[in-house]
Amino acid sequence: MKKCLIACLLVLFATTARAGDPLHFVADGDFAPYSMVIDGVPTGIDVEVFTEAARRAKLEMDITAQPLETVLKMVQDGSCDGALALFRSPGRERYALFMEATPIHFSDYVLFTKVGTRFPFNSYQDLSGKVIGIVTGVDLGKDFIDARAKGDMLVKEYPDQPAIIAGLLGGEIDAFAGNIDVTYYQLKTMGLTNSIVYLDRKLLTGKPSYAVLSRATQRQDKEEIIQALEKALDQMAKDGTYNNIARRYLLRF
Repeated sequence: MKKCLIACLLVLFATTARAGDPLHFVADGDFAPYSMVIDGVPTGIDVEVFTEAARRAKLEMDITAQPLETVLKMVQDGSCDGALALFRSPGRERYALFMEATPIHFSDYVLFTKVGTRFPFNSYQDLSGKVIGIVTGVDLGKDFIDARAKGDMLVKEYPDQPAIIAGLLGGEIDAFAGNIDVTYYQLKTMGLTNSIVYLDRKLLTGKPSYAVLSRATQRQDKEEIIQALEKALDQMAKDGTYNNIARRYLLRF
């Protein structure tokens, strides 16, 4: 009986200590200007916004950056408490709790191709015989997934933005799917804004991305964390803080 009581007290102590530990979040390190690494430090719109949200919610937090594929694995296995920022899908809902009350940003995705090689794109059938590049782990929605499964186009995966751009310029692919803000930020960094253009039809328009908590994290206060962060993010959207942060990276804000 005494041993059982001691064991229960240890579990209770561990749970309480865990609830007070700093939160560990991960972000895609290849998603500038929303999340990136500069001089070894994670930064970007999402990182700054979420850091401020945590401060307002009175939550201690650290954010590190990883490749998207690693971010998803860490959320699945609980080796992080949460991540930013992910598209919502049934598959991801199995291992992530989405802070759905307030998206952390919205995305438009299009197909990018080389100048002088534009082609008609009114439906996925127009991509027959084309090789389309995507970054591993990106979720382009049900229509893209279905078209890929049907073989409407061939899909080649790349680990990050520089690799996919090199693949396009090297003739490995005919086009690649990319977030407009993220891709143009990368093209500007590489001095390639006059070499690559995007097709008019959008793959995704105004798609919301959310911060998430891992279902596998050992935190016992998940709902309280989500509610506190959602409230802070909502306040930031309403009081102009979000736009003030975003404007430092993107003039359209």
